[in-house]
Amino acid sequence: MFEEKTAPDHVIAIHFSGKMTGEDIQQYKKILEGKLEKHGQLSLLIDFTGLSDMNANAFIEGSKADLEFLGHIDRFSRCAFVSDKEWPQALIDFIGPVLPTLEMKVFTPEQGDKAMNWVSELPEAPTADSPAFRFIPTSRDDVFAFEINGMISAEEMPGVIKEFEGFLERHDKVRLLNRMRHFGGIDPAVFMQGGLVSMKLAAMQKVERYAIVGAPGWMRKIIESINPAFADMDMRTFSKDKEQDAWEWLEAAPAGEAAR
Repeated sequence: MFEEKTAPDHVIAIHFSGKMTGEDIQQYKKILEGKLEKHGQLSLLIDFTGLSDMNANAFIEGSKADLEFLGHIDRFSRCAFVSDKEWPQALIDFIGPVLPTLEMKVFTPEQGDKAMNWVSELPEAPTADSPAFRFIPTSRDDVFAFEINGMISAEEMPGVIKEFEGFLERHDKVRLLNRMRHFGGIDPAVFMQGGLVSMKLAAMQKVERYAIVGAPGWMRKIIESINPAFADMDMRTFSKDKEQDAWEWLEAAPAGEAAR
């Protein structure tokens, strides 16, 4: 069952209970579309108290709604989940690190008023002070190396995409090194930029070795779990103090600086 909750006009506040249906999701989408037309900055509160199940159509419509939400995620400041289950917190723990501009919290059903007060506030969205990407010259023309230090912003991505696409066009097979000094997340607007998907598809066809140095623990687990799915690309993670091993595995070296 679907219910729209009373909230400030810039807040989408909804309650799913009982068995969620595709019609419930469609009602939510209508509210989302209306709010997007009226406000530049929004927040979202979803109350799952009493939700017991969902039908197949709800799953399909929910997937579509998720994609639409992601398409406008740069318009959202805060997202509150009200639930007595553990999975909303697990979801936040998983996606939170890559969506730093979206504040997310879980509240118990008894904290419903607190959740509404928190999500109704409009904090200033964080901005990146300087580019997170820095390209590293290498000893081999077919090895592309870069450093990430901070939050990856939408403003810098067109230049990164252009540089990397030019590199891919010059080679049949390539190797990559990603040095992660500090990963501050990704501006959600990055995911909607043109050229990003085609760049990733081209990379999947040409990258034979990809070394990631200094990745945080949660990212290492993801990389290690998906690596077997890429038969033609070998991805390996290295700790920060093992960067020299990463360069040796790529059979290359940084040009103009010492390996760390």
